[in-house]
Amino acid sequence: MPITFPDWYKGGFPDREVVVMDALQPFWDPTKVPGAPTGYLCTWLPDDTVQRIEAGEVIIRIYRGGLGADGLFDPAAVQVGVIAKTHRDAATGLEYCRQLLRAYSGGAVKHPDGSFTAILKVQEMQGPQQMPEENPDDRLVNATFNVECRLPRDIPDYAPTIAAIVKSL
Repeated sequence: MPITFPDWYKGGFPDREVVVMDALQPFWDPTKVPGAPTGYLCTWLPDDTVQRIEAGEVIIRIYRGGLGADGLFDPAAVQVGVIAKTHRDAATGLEYCRQLLRAYSGGAVKHPDGSFTAILKVQEMQGPQQMPEENPDDRLVNATFNVECRLPRDIPDYAPTIAAIVKSL
């Protein structure tokens, strides 16, 4: 059952994992972008990850790892990790993602429902790296990006509403 919220709540900052996934997804789907490679994008690795990789599938994992809102702006540290059958495929897949994300700095991402999210800035915080102590078989390469968005303009200031509710308790 989905979570329901009070009528006065209109949302908040965009979910950066969703924004980055929707930015990258079409470019890993040859039915949407002719000539694009095929890849499986996720925030949680599927249970059959090992089988998928062994079959030659490329998995792109998107994970928000930190930073936080400051007023109207929310810089998000988003890690993009590519897992493939070989280190070379993972590294070149990550480089493809890097170049795609660089193109979104100051642009908009179109979501499958037709809505858009504006990205103010994409800045690489940590370049491609492979962490052998966490991934001894060399097939995961990741990088971390600051993906900054502004609070949507139609989101109200919740302070007066919350103050009135607290006062009434």
